[in-house]
Amino acid sequence: MNFTQITAIFVAILRIIGGSSREPTAIMKKAKKLKKISTNPPGGFSTKRGRGRPVKVIPSAVRGRADNYRVWLARIWNELGGALLAAQSEQDVTNALQTAVPGNSELVPFAPLILKVITERGFPKRRKTQINFLADSIAGVGLVTPRRSRDICAEQRLAEAEKHQILRYEYWIECSCGYKGRSENHGCKKCGAVLYGSSLGYEYE
Repeated sequence: MNFTQITAIFVAILRIIGGSSREPTAIMKKAKKLKKISTNPPGGFSTKRGRGRPVKVIPSAVRGRADNYRVWLARIWNELGGALLAAQSEQDVTNALQTAVPGNSELVPFAPLILKVITERGFPKRRKTQINFLADSIAGVGLVTPRRSRDICAEQRLAEAEKHQILRYEYWIECSCGYKGRSENHGCKKCGAVLYGSSLGYEYE
């Protein structure tokens, strides 16, 4: 016997014992409300997605695919590049891929995306730039636009480049005061003498 059947029996009993017509209605409403609440997961959190744009891709995964595609495309570009850049249709792209790498169909499903990229007005003219541009553009595998895919790759590479930086470097010196050893702030640890360029205000850090 389910929840609804039990509620119906309870209401019928109330009617028999002379309850007002409003009371069963109120009970039914309350019962439905309780049933609705009970369908939520433990803790009261709704299973519905909140507001805002859903996350479609993982930036690090996009950048990783782009790096792999750069290496792979560079290896086969001699066989692929000419036919690919001359493609006028999705089938032309598919044929170029299958001819360059027989039996490898990894990029064949992305033929429409590849065609869109190579026919962009700003598609590069030089070989290496073409390879990198195409690799970064299709790394989003169609979940984001080619332009957004390239932006994600650029952001990821910039973040990695800025992650670790040399903030200061020192060197071995021999000073007129007799000190020999590593410099400190580009000067002598013993007497504080600095390089001529440093005394003029040049920065070496």
